[in-house]
Amino acid sequence: MPKSSVAPRASQGCSKRSIAEYLLRSTSTVLEAIFQESGNVGASIGLLEDGNYTFHDIGTRALDDDQPPTKNSRYLISSMTKPFMGLAISILVADGRHGICFETPVKDILPELEGRTPLVSDQMEPELTIGHLLAHRSEFLRYTNLWESPEGHIPWTTIDPVLSLLRHMPRSSQYTEKTFDNSRNYSNECFALLAEVVERTARMPWGEFVTERILQPLHLTSTFTDVPQDHLQDRNSYVASHSVSVDGLMAGGHQLWQRNCMTGPTAEPLLIEPSQVSCVNRGSKPSPLGAAAGMVSSTKDLLKFFGYLLEVFGSLQGQRYDLGHKISEVERGMITWWRHILSHTQSENSIYAGGWNTTNIFWNPCDLKHRWPGSDGDNARRLQSAIRSSHSDGALTANRLWYFFQQLSIGGGVGVGKKLALYHGGNMVGATSSCFLIVVLCNTRGFYLDAANIACMFLADALARKATDPRALQTLCANLDTVVRHIKGSYIRDLALYETRLEREYSQLACAEDFPGCVGRFRLVPGVFAEIQGHAGGSLRFQLYGKGFEYPLRARHDCCAVSSEVTMTFAMPMRDLVPLGVGGNNRLNIRDFELVFRGRRASGRPFEEFVWVFDRNGVYEDGDESAFAWKRVA
Repeated sequence: MPKSSVAPRASQGCSKRSIAEYLLRSTSTVLEAIFQESGNVGASIGLLEDGNYTFHDIGTRALDDDQPPTKNSRYLISSMTKPFMGLAISILVADGRHGICFETPVKDILPELEGRTPLVSDQMEPELTIGHLLAHRSEFLRYTNLWESPEGHIPWTTIDPVLSLLRHMPRSSQYTEKTFDNSRNYSNECFALLAEVVERTARMPWGEFVTERILQPLHLTSTFTDVPQDHLQDRNSYVASHSVSVDGLMAGGHQLWQRNCMTGPTAEPLLIEPSQVSCVNRGSKPSPLGAAAGMVSSTKDLLKFFGYLLEVFGSLQGQRYDLGHKISEVERGMITWWRHILSHTQSENSIYAGGWNTTNIFWNPCDLKHRWPGSDGDNARRLQSAIRSSHSDGALTANRLWYFFQQLSIGGGVGVGKKLALYHGGNMVGATSSCFLIVVLCNTRGFYLDAANIACMFLADALARKATDPRALQTLCANLDTVVRHIKGSYIRDLALYETRLEREYSQLACAEDFPGCVGRFRLVPGVFAEIQGHAGGSLRFQLYGKGFEYPLRARHDCCAVSSEVTMTFAMPMRDLVPLGVGGNNRLNIRDFELVFRGRRASGRPFEEFVWVFDRNGVYEDGDESAFAWKRVA
């Protein structure tokens, strides 16, 4: 990308000099380099400090556009939708007329879940409640691997397939109420179900509820629960969606491990189709998945939203609320929401509540939680992988990372009390990250590096320290450089291992007619099916729900057409997959995408079923996998 495309922009918003303004001005070159070298086309940064807003824009709204984004530019905020849903549920709970609370069993509202298949274990766990959904404390198997397909397709647009899966499929034995210490079972289905809870309780679509009961009262005029597909092309309002090319990254990735500065390949950005999760289906309500990751918003609106939440929290802590007096509905919902979160975060073992990642700071790195405070999505996994990697140059240690999260109390000196930090990220097109008073939105998927998340953690650290000393900032920037280099290197190494294994173990089909027994329509549970069809050029294509993206199948080298069992994979080379807008860490395990065809009655006959194990870590490897068999439909 040309250097000029990420030229510094002047800060806006503060009428007086502030620490936030100083930090953005002093670190703009460093931040812009991180976004540019990781392939980001544009980004918007906003800080809220002592009631003052400070904004900084990077790059352009689109690869084919020369205008910068602004504080009002609308981005797909991905999983930052979840805090809005947390507040929506809290408003219903606070209302009191609907008869629901956080302890309400989900099946009381969604009777389709009555009589679910029991856990694949001998233990009977408590009922799944609304509070469990808000905290990602479910025992669901990971059905979400393919909830967003390449080219922005969403395989299912109603709640019915999810309810069918949850009713008929076994639950994961990996997740029980006793195993959620410092853990969660992140599942977008949880928030799709919460959307259905809102709709059946309030008797209106979840999008309308959020708009009328949250967005309009708070005057969040650049925030929407759904957007028609054609509106996303309006560059004056919406930024474009981008991914990156993988070829150049892998060719030069080894440099990252041989130098002491942030070097190595610069990712080349590519325009891609926007995700359909935020788009209205003509003549119908928004998809329930939109409640998990589909809203759009701006930097200014999100800061305004967070500011309202903080103001209510401050009043609540100061006991300035008399609930006997009249307060607004959304304010009452925020009070209920805060009390729910605070009740969960009394435990040091809670890491998610009410639609937010939570952590108590200061944080002791010796505790080794499964993720670093403030880091989210793929960055969290890659950072941990880089620290443990034998390829590390020894510079990436706990003591160098995010001193703020480890030792610094916001309210005082080292070790004085503990404070609650809330944060969330989004790893779809239009990635977003927040450390509560900081918002960073970008228009490029963070496969190579989630620059939005990293920039947000860096600014949170610097802002909390009130780091105005140039030498202190220089140290922070050096630490940031180390983190970025290792996260990039970790991803490139994982890409290389993935590509090598795929090529070593699987072959592209020269002729689909060699495997005619695999062609057909197969059903897992009612409403959930897949089709496998032969295509011109000799390929077999795997398609979920009979629509959306068609994945090319590859056969394992030891398989042939007459085998009694054939193993294929719909894993794709990342060179092909990432430019289509998909390619995070959850795509790097080839076994997760293996289909094992079996049950043919005679050589040359069609296979009666195939097995695709959604969640290998959550079921017994040596047990009966019949529950995961997709049966041929005549």
